[in-house]
Amino acid sequence: MENKDIVEMLDAIANYLNREEYQKALEYIEGKKSEISDKIDPTSEYIDDLVAKLK
Repeated sequence: MENKDIVEMLDAIANYLNREEYQKALEYIEGKKSEISDKIDPTSEYIDDLVAKLK
């Protein structure tokens, strides 16, 4: 994920909060969390592989 993506997400959340659309902000956050968790993180895979090899 790039910095510009994070800034865009924070801007969207701030806009919802400024308009007092708290439920929409929560839904947006939950949607983004599921998008992010679905992506494979190469760093996590690398660490998991190292830990498995150490066992």
